[in-house]
Amino acid sequence: MKKYLLMLLITATSLAQSKDVEVMRYEYQVEISNDKGKLIKSGIAILDIYNTESRFMDLKKYEYTQATPIEKPQPGTSPSINWIVLTKQNNIAFYETIGLDNSYSEEDKNTIKWTILPEIKQWNDYKVQEATANYGGREWTVWFTQEIPLQSGPYKFVNLPGFVVKAWDSENHFVFEFLTSKMTTTNWGILTDKKYVKYTREQTLKARKTTANKTYNQLFEERGISAGKEHTNRYNITIGKLQNPIERDF
Repeated sequence: MKKYLLMLLITATSLAQSKDVEVMRYEYQVEISNDKGKLIKSGIAILDIYNTESRFMDLKKYEYTQATPIEKPQPGTSPSINWIVLTKQNNIAFYETIGLDNSYSEEDKNTIKWTILPEIKQWNDYKVQEATANYGGREWTVWFTQEIPLQSGPYKFVNLPGFVVKAWDSENHFVFEFLTSKMTTTNWGILTDKKYVKYTREQTLKARKTTANKTYNQLFEERGISAGKEHTNRYNITIGKLQNPIERDF
């Protein structure tokens, strides 16, 4: 009887944490290169639209949030991006892991200021316009279309008069390209399943800089991980020298 009641409690708790809803999903090909131009990651990211909200994240990362504790990720299936962008009616929340902390910071939905070019181009089956902006220490170019009736897109590109089908920075470190769309069901409550600390913009920039200046050995030590004496020299390099974050204005 006690075992039965325990199973009911676990099931009820899981249902309370889960919020399965029907969304319109837009899939993007993501390609990420290092500062030398070498492709280091590629994968699929998903933009889910639910009522007046949108959520942009890596598909593999979403699948990991839905896996049971005993299910282990397969080799070579790590997410291409580890951050998540949640857009509501007036603001954007950027969820990330900085050092040991899972945090998020918010900003106005219209923070990015675009220069929109008048020329109409053809991209695949869509007529598109080009827009450019400086944000996060990068020069961005996007193509957007009004033939998909949404003001949305990958990352934080949600305040243009249309739907962003392609976006890239001037160094081609980050490239997002729209692939396809479909109706599907998703768990909209994943960001409440894991605790994130709210940071101000200033706290976020400070934490990013602090972490970038640490060595991997220091980060391992903080996490209680031993890299072994034979690997000490290998990991005695600052994190910032190997990482190429999408936002680098810190």
